[in-house]
Amino acid sequence: MKINKQLDIVINKNSTIHNALIQLENTKKKHLICVNDNMKLIGVVNDGDIRRSLIAGNQLDSSVNVAVNHSPVVLNSQTTQKEIEKMLSIRIRIIPIIDEKNELVGYYDFKEKKSQISIKNRSIAIIGMGYVGLTLGLLLADSGFKVFGYDLNSDLIDQLKKSIPPFYENGLEKYLKLHSNRSIKFIDNISLLKSDIYIITVGTPLKKNDKKPNIDFITKAAETIGAKIEKGDLVVLRSTVPIGCSRNIVLPILEKKSQLECGKDFFLSFAPERTAEGIALQELKTNPQIIGSFDRTSYDLTSRLFSTITNTVLNVGSLESSEFAKLIDNSFRDHLFAFSNYLALLAEQLNINLHEIIDAVNFNYKRNIIPKPSPGVGGPCLSKDPHILKSIFEENNIHIDLINVTREINELGPSLIALKLEKLLNQVGKNLKFATKISLIGLAFKGTPETSDLRDSTSLFFLELLPNKNNVFAYDPIVADEEIERLGIKPTSIEDAFMNADAVVFLNNHKSYSNIDLLNFLNSMNKPAVVIDTWYNFDPLFFKRQQGIIYGGLGHD
Repeated sequence: MKINKQLDIVINKNSTIHNALIQLENTKKKHLICVNDNMKLIGVVNDGDIRRSLIAGNQLDSSVNVAVNHSPVVLNSQTTQKEIEKMLSIRIRIIPIIDEKNELVGYYDFKEKKSQISIKNRSIAIIGMGYVGLTLGLLLADSGFKVFGYDLNSDLIDQLKKSIPPFYENGLEKYLKLHSNRSIKFIDNISLLKSDIYIITVGTPLKKNDKKPNIDFITKAAETIGAKIEKGDLVVLRSTVPIGCSRNIVLPILEKKSQLECGKDFFLSFAPERTAEGIALQELKTNPQIIGSFDRTSYDLTSRLFSTITNTVLNVGSLESSEFAKLIDNSFRDHLFAFSNYLALLAEQLNINLHEIIDAVNFNYKRNIIPKPSPGVGGPCLSKDPHILKSIFEENNIHIDLINVTREINELGPSLIALKLEKLLNQVGKNLKFATKISLIGLAFKGTPETSDLRDSTSLFFLELLPNKNNVFAYDPIVADEEIERLGIKPTSIEDAFMNADAVVFLNNHKSYSNIDLLNFLNSMNKPAVVIDTWYNFDPLFFKRQQGIIYGGLGHD
């Protein structure tokens, strides 16, 4: 820890209070060191001292000397670094260093000490209390950090203060009860937001007109943080963004708002979220954390932060490399699923069971990781990130249809299911629009790992294709009935979903379905009736053996 010999916070005792306020504003410091004409130490003054002096009747043109603390903590040039670090604290933020003549040699700043002290002594502010921000905040709180969870949504913050989970995530309720209002404080008042580390976890939804990311929440978060950061602070971007966003958009905002320089005064990294909803709290502890940074110090600080919760941290170098890594993760998986969903179309034409083939070609063959077909690919990440990657290709004049075709295949699923449902109902003499009861099982965008997240769920895309919502009932083991009602359909139990139904459609793969009394449920339907199992939750032969039941699936009709 080096002594600071800059004169930016040194002020002459004959300067006015007005000049002192200007100097505090320009330096973004909280303290000034007051000296005489010969650089002999007079004392230390901070913004609080000045306020108290003005309240006591002094004027802006009064000498700053009237506000100075003339008995500050002072050390001489013989003091060791260990002794200095012991003295510096939240309470004693500036320590002047003097020589034997009482002349100012320099000073030590608590902010500079912070980069060398334990990372856990730093407070953390997380901007955005959604799926990404809340789970990370709770795990950091559980690891011993003092955390502030900030969100503009006052209703959400009130809910979190009461330890009520706003969505389903395995283990979330336990962590909230342990840490809410203790090691993590939830706030919606921007004036209370003050930390040493700022993590941005706000959403970047696609614009409906061109399917490009809307980064308005990112820029607003950067502006908020830019007005707050001080020397030594770290900013970590975790939201999914276009390549170059951290350096070309976030960094200039931070520097402009703070009047500080990245890499010298504050530090910046991109550390993408890589967890699966439903098991996020577990995966935060086990998944390798990728980090790309503005410079080495930014990486070191970010690495120390995430090493407190996971054993593996990977340095990919630049901010852009880390942004790219995030887009590769989800786009690759989207392509995998598209491959299987495309094969399913052919398998149905050939009357071949694709599920059995995939089991065979994957068995003890490590080179294959072929997934089973599904009713499309939805959710807030896999339906968004490929579009962001596609826009980056286009900006770099690389025009290949691979991502377009992948997305088209994975977005085709709901319409194919709707056509299949209509066709099978017609086979039994019924009409989709005028059927008495259509039941949907599983509305969340996935069933395993279980989640309550409806965002970009293919089940909802399918629902929008049904001609008459008045005859639609729905059950989901995790999604609340109130959420289902907001969709304009009727919530029901899984048993009642089958009762007198003309059709039942399984739209996700929740593990609880394996425990239902399927035979009795089928016998309660309005036969002849249709069952479509889009996830191969059950053996198709079971349905085909039941009288009055017409079966449909994906990749195995």
